[in-house]
Amino acid sequence: MKSLIPLDELQKKMTAISSVVPGKTTMPILSMVLIIAEENSITFSATDLDISVTSKIKGKVEEPGSIAAPAKKLTEIVKSLSGDQVAFEVKDSALNITSGRSSFVINGRNADDFPKIPKQEGKSEFSIDFQLLEKLIKKTIYSVSNDLTRPALCGVLWKVSGDGMTMVSTDGHRLAKIDLKQKIAIVDKIDVIIPPKALSTLKYFSSGQERVKIQLAENNVSFSMEDVVIYSRLLEGPFPNFSKVIPENNKKKLTLSKNSLSEATKRVSILSDSLTHLVVFSLKENKLLLNVTTKELGGAKEEIDVSYTDDPIEIGYNANYIQDILKTIDSDDIIIYLDRSDNAGVIIPDEQAKEFDQLCIIMPLRIS
Repeated sequence: MKSLIPLDELQKKMTAISSVVPGKTTMPILSMVLIIAEENSITFSATDLDISVTSKIKGKVEEPGSIAAPAKKLTEIVKSLSGDQVAFEVKDSALNITSGRSSFVINGRNADDFPKIPKQEGKSEFSIDFQLLEKLIKKTIYSVSNDLTRPALCGVLWKVSGDGMTMVSTDGHRLAKIDLKQKIAIVDKIDVIIPPKALSTLKYFSSGQERVKIQLAENNVSFSMEDVVIYSRLLEGPFPNFSKVIPENNKKKLTLSKNSLSEATKRVSILSDSLTHLVVFSLKENKLLLNVTTKELGGAKEEIDVSYTDDPIEIGYNANYIQDILKTIDSDDIIIYLDRSDNAGVIIPDEQAKEFDQLCIIMPLRIS
């Protein structure tokens, strides 16, 4: 193999591809990146056996060929280089890298040793604006569970049909739900649970992407862009019936500034309990008092002007969970619907987006 590759493009792609490479593995070949040079492009692939990424870079190929090279070291080398182009050449199972006056030789392995990158056979297929998909992921991925004893909660549920798409995630303490309002040109209705790593990998390839084609099957999903394909296995379900935990009797309506709540919560939570991060919300007519008291540290209070005309109520929340939710909301004001101090609260934007509806649920904490 002998090829000449644009350095700027290679630096971006290697940083993105290396995100899939496992940090620790009992299979050394998984720490490698597969490099294949053919015609006028060089293909780079990485996998952890659950998620695979393949990305192409246009370049000058003098001699076609292939090699598996250590991904992390190759990324470090590429990042350290300067100039316009870098030359790759394979000699005796080693990859020779040359750029300007710099040259490196790193030992590789036979490309045949690298796991086969799976081919996607989608049951349902549709495309979506890439920037919109990034927004939807950001608004759901934060509440994915990391409890491996409940694997179905360790991903984001996608319910896809011709009428649109619903995305849901929950860790038992909070729930995020997005309803996409646009029609989807899709043949089959399908529900799948997508691992968060597959979704977060997309952000590494966001530069210059306009649309992404998504293929869904019973056991796998793929995201295809202009020069990148991300393939992932799906998580096994079933996902819990989330509609049963969405409160229907929350009649107390609180409207307030998102930024005011965020900043006040951030300040008073400095003295909150390091485990529960409890902040007590005390509501009365058009006033919200945030209160923190801990035996070891002391206490903090802050009052916010709000719109609220219902009965007084006192309810405790994890300050970190409140912050996570507020970061995903785009509108200046939010609405919180409440019932009792032991019932979940519903948080929505004061103004929903044109493309989707957003709903968040947060469970209360016991106030001692």
